[in-house]
Amino acid sequence: MSAQARTRVGVVGAGNIASIAQLPTLVKRDDVELAALVSRRPDPGALMRRWGFGNAYATVEEMLEAEDLDAVFVLTPRSEHAHAVEACLRRGVDVFCEKPLAPSADEAERLADLADEHGRILMVDFNRRYAPVYVAGREAFGNAGAAFCVAQKNRPGSEYRATFENAIHMVDLLRWYCGGEAAEVTAHTAGEDPWQEDGTAAVIRFDTGSTGVLMAARTAGAWNEKLDAYGAGRSAEVRAPESVAITVDGTTTVRDLSSEAFGWATATETLGFAEAVHHFLDRLADRRQPLTSGRDAVATQRLLERILQSAGLPSGEQEGRQWESHATNTARR
Repeated sequence: MSAQARTRVGVVGAGNIASIAQLPTLVKRDDVELAALVSRRPDPGALMRRWGFGNAYATVEEMLEAEDLDAVFVLTPRSEHAHAVEACLRRGVDVFCEKPLAPSADEAERLADLADEHGRILMVDFNRRYAPVYVAGREAFGNAGAAFCVAQKNRPGSEYRATFENAIHMVDLLRWYCGGEAAEVTAHTAGEDPWQEDGTAAVIRFDTGSTGVLMAARTAGAWNEKLDAYGAGRSAEVRAPESVAITVDGTTTVRDLSSEAFGWATATETLGFAEAVHHFLDRLADRRQPLTSGRDAVATQRLLERILQSAGLPSGEQEGRQWESHATNTARR
């Protein structure tokens, strides 16, 4: 790809989140061409016209056979991620994939290995690492990271697995804030259905000596996401996506990062969706590994599986169960 050429992008899946987050970001980039779409719709014409796709296909294989692409965004339901990612990597195409990368950590690791074998960029969309409030909070602790970190996410009523689908964001943030990898994990759960638990609480001891605490619930009655981190005479209190308070030796500075402060920005900006897309496109250009690379995403998924195992919950998908979209109402996920 020459310096002047536009990046030819294919998109697999153009549902709710794609239409709220990634596609609006991509169409604003003058250096990106939305060359191809894979859609289940019998007539994807409306999607093509709305976003400016050049061509549409029924399967990822058909798209890869017909198109010369620089990158593919895999934005399908989670059960379909691994198949599409593998097909793209084997054709030598860089991939941006929604989280989680695969149904299991072992499968995710196989895909990370495949990306390395083919010299491809593979990034997983743990968008909270790119959200302004979480970036500001993490910067307060420098390379050492936080000594203690408590991450909590609640989301009421929707049809999804509270820990696997939702709290995985907070598991990833705990790894990022605390540094290192988990040495000890203890977890407990609530609810009668192990495939759709009401919530999970976990304590994670990292090999850096830091401690992380996870709390997630579907029964809190409201969407809520927050993180508190401490260490080395400072603290960060993140109330996503609106604000972060940084205290250093008794002096507190509060930063307003709400939509209003950003000029009526949407969740696409405040929750890190847009910046994640920009980060991926930057990595295509410089060939450096993304912050949330496929390899790093494997470590997050392995920690998640340890939490589920400690809590007595299954780590895979329930055979025959069809989950509704986790994003039927908003981009807050």
